[in-house]
Amino acid sequence: MTREEIIRFIIEKKITISFAESCTGGALASAFVKMPGASEVFNGSFVVYSPFFKEKYLGVKEETINQKGVVSKEVAEEMAEGLSKETGVFLSISVTGNCGPSKGDLKAPLGRVYVCLLYNGLKDTFELNLKGSREENIESVVDFVFDAAFDTLNNL
Repeated sequence: MTREEIIRFIIEKKITISFAESCTGGALASAFVKMPGASEVFNGSFVVYSPFFKEKYLGVKEETINQKGVVSKEVAEEMAEGLSKETGVFLSISVTGNCGPSKGDLKAPLGRVYVCLLYNGLKDTFELNLKGSREENIESVVDFVFDAAFDTLNNL
């Protein structure tokens, strides 16, 4: 399915949704609101690029960031949990990672991205290892998120 078809599916099913974005910098929210009718289900988005914002606005624990790194499964999950608490939507989606251009380090190599979908009390977390440019990686994450959301919601 195309991105637009997936977003239309979410809107037609009246599934409320919010995003917590780090490495995508608002690309998820931007893609979503391009679809007519998005305002019926889209509650908002947090762009939390720095560790400070992740902690302050989503309740990510400083010790999680220090122990696991800002690019980690655990941080993605805490972001989604905090987003869910703040927005009360059915589907909370978080993204944290290193889309480039820096090479990163052992904890956050270039192209490593974590995505967490939190819905109906359930949590699915994914690790992506991308090989494109910064722009290509961001687009790949956006496509992955919408595909994963569709797969999840279509199986409920």
